[in-house]
Amino acid sequence: MIALTSWTDIPAFYPEWFIHRLNEGFVYVRQPYGGRIFRVSLKPDDISCIVFWSKNFAPLISRIESVEKAARHLFFHFTMTGVPDDMESNTPPLAEVINDFIYLSRRYSPEYLIWRFDPICITNKLSFEYYVELFSEITGKLHGHGATCYISFVQKYKKVLANFEKFSGHTLTDIDLETQKEYASRLSRIAEKSGIRLYACCNDHLLSGTVQKGSCINSQALSRIFHDSSLKSLPGPTRKQCACSKSIDIGAYDTCPHGCLYCYANANREKADKAFQSIHADMNGLGFHVEEKRQ
Repeated sequence: MIALTSWTDIPAFYPEWFIHRLNEGFVYVRQPYGGRIFRVSLKPDDISCIVFWSKNFAPLISRIESVEKAARHLFFHFTMTGVPDDMESNTPPLAEVINDFIYLSRRYSPEYLIWRFDPICITNKLSFEYYVELFSEITGKLHGHGATCYISFVQKYKKVLANFEKFSGHTLTDIDLETQKEYASRLSRIAEKSGIRLYACCNDHLLSGTVQKGSCINSQALSRIFHDSSLKSLPGPTRKQCACSKSIDIGAYDTCPHGCLYCYANANREKADKAFQSIHADMNGLGFHVEEKRQ
């Protein structure tokens, strides 16, 4: 199996480019570390599944039939947290993204979607009780439409800490691992009432009888969901405690203008905003695959 994933939010900001690349049948990708450029085939015979990650699927939904014509299997990671604008500056209102989630669930199946309530960022302004209230609201509205939720607590990478310091009045609060586990168990009990299973992504200290280990790209599960044995593949972890199967990322770091303070893929908002403007000024090359102009 080869699953295609992304280093940026393609559904929200680059759906037209992506459909163009699907129709062309390939894309060039630059590794974020080292800068090596390689070509990735997007032909259905070469890509078994496309796994989308987004906080805003609305731009892609309006073009979804074009994607379906050029792809075999579609799977969706849908992030919904409802946190304030100073944490995520360019995301749609929570009510809109909930409606989009329900639309995708009805168009395909609840099994085709993972709701991501992550990362949880407890700060001097946002308590865990604040997250409990949001989580309860979302789970109630997703009842019957969602089956799986992934959670994690924010990773304090240097770029994340720098973004929090520069772009907000938030200060991340240190929460010990045992308390985080208690918080996760509390969320799992809320999720269970709406028929949603809770999984931890790269946070094994959260695991318990009600919180299972997550695998964002799970070839065994995808093979079962799509009834396609070609989806099975070898493990391909991307970091510590990752349980994912092998996949290929496209897109590029520092190109997503959502403005999320906790994002590991953006050095800062300003750099991402400039890249977004530059990319849209050249929709053919799009910056993700600079070698394409040589064809």
